[in-house]
Amino acid sequence: MEKFKKIRHVFLDIDCLSDWDTNIVQRFPKAEKIPIQGPKTQNTEWDKRGSEYPIVFYEDGIYRMWYSVQPSAKSYEENADHFYSAYAESIDGIHWKKPDLKITAQDFWPGNNLLALPGTIQGIAKGLPGSKYKYFAIVIQISPPEKGITDISGAIDERGTILFGSNDGLQWKRIKKILQHGDCGNLFTDFPSQRYLLYQKVGLMHNMFARRSFIGLESKDCENWVGYNGPFNWNECFVADDYDDMIARQRGFLITDFYGVTVHRVGNLYIAVQNVFCIGLPLRNCFAQNPSGFSYFRLAYSHNGFHWRYLAGRKPFLELGEPGEFDSGFMCPGGNLLEKQDDIFLYYSGTPFMHGWCIDENFRFRKDIPLGEQEDEYFIGLAKIKRDRYASLYASHRARFSIDPQVSGMSPLFVNPEKSTFYVNVNCPYGYLKAAIIDSQTHKPLSGFNFDDCVPITGDHLRAQVAYRNKKISDIPPDKGIYLAFELYRGEIFSYEWGV
Repeated sequence: MEKFKKIRHVFLDIDCLSDWDTNIVQRFPKAEKIPIQGPKTQNTEWDKRGSEYPIVFYEDGIYRMWYSVQPSAKSYEENADHFYSAYAESIDGIHWKKPDLKITAQDFWPGNNLLALPGTIQGIAKGLPGSKYKYFAIVIQISPPEKGITDISGAIDERGTILFGSNDGLQWKRIKKILQHGDCGNLFTDFPSQRYLLYQKVGLMHNMFARRSFIGLESKDCENWVGYNGPFNWNECFVADDYDDMIARQRGFLITDFYGVTVHRVGNLYIAVQNVFCIGLPLRNCFAQNPSGFSYFRLAYSHNGFHWRYLAGRKPFLELGEPGEFDSGFMCPGGNLLEKQDDIFLYYSGTPFMHGWCIDENFRFRKDIPLGEQEDEYFIGLAKIKRDRYASLYASHRARFSIDPQVSGMSPLFVNPEKSTFYVNVNCPYGYLKAAIIDSQTHKPLSGFNFDDCVPITGDHLRAQVAYRNKKISDIPPDKGIYLAFELYRGEIFSYEWGV
């Protein structure tokens, strides 16, 4: 029944709060970087310049990675964004191998792991039930297919964001061109809403400078898209503003735009990892991208996938590495967040060089830098957080808060007799968390379910079950409307789950 809600709520979103003590504060932990090996290796020409934009799924005991590579540059006249798409595998997500796919380019690079896609693979979405393909992919194509390398997937001479389909993730078939704008995108399967979401880079203006920005489209079949009817008749999702420029200046730069975005869903909340690009000189006085600067990642959230909000203070989620490390100059988030057991993984690409270091303002190779110095430029890394720990509510001493959905015009909770589960994600090494179950009509705790009746939860737990001394949650009648309240003492709560 609809009234038996399944809730997985992360406290990145605090719109749910109905009342709270003044000493409750919101905290935002950063992701942790984990060293990995590969997939880039030495002495392979097809990925000599670097590996970027990873997308990773875990299927049948194997981590599968789709990513983009850049071969050695042979001439200063080449396009600086010369990309192929590639594939790698791992049994642990740390040590990566490049299989000999024997799909394409065998006359050029025997033993390669390339896919026959005509550009950089920017996103992969798993097909909804009943889909023609198991996987859909978007590829940014900026040049004609190369004979013997990217011309065997049905690719044609076109420019834009091109949709491909596959049933094994290796052999891909062109479906259609979706649109033509910027050189980054993100494709996401929104399973609960039975739709696909596409986030596409476009150019917009703010304060007399062109900015990389993102619009959003949606589709029920991944082929027919709504939300885009030409330039400026679209859903604007991510556009830099004055606050972003202020942050850029605090970091020693001038303006900000958004280089990339990766979207995920937890419960009813959409979460985005934004690649925030802090840009310095030279700034171009024309409608074009600015090349030079550093980046960092931060989070945003949305209730519908199109209207996005930021954390208080717009705090970083992941920063550049220390000087000399592989990601000390620039980073790009991968195409997805991967949930596996107790962790959430974000694969990303990084370089020790500032973005734009080897190109001029027209994005052509600088002839004062030897082409050989531009090899081994981009590598793939890994960052992770513990499950659902995007943000927390923290109390340094005793404090309470309530979550009454009726305040927002929503219906109260009900206990499903078959799934009367209640879990919390907490870190209380020196304190505790308690929960009370409140009658939605009287706004008083149910008998046996007050704070004093709750068994205190202490320590660090990703899924601690809430229990009461003398009663079970299943004892509550299924037609009794309720809501939840929490008491924290010297600890924090990241999320809760109800009826799952």
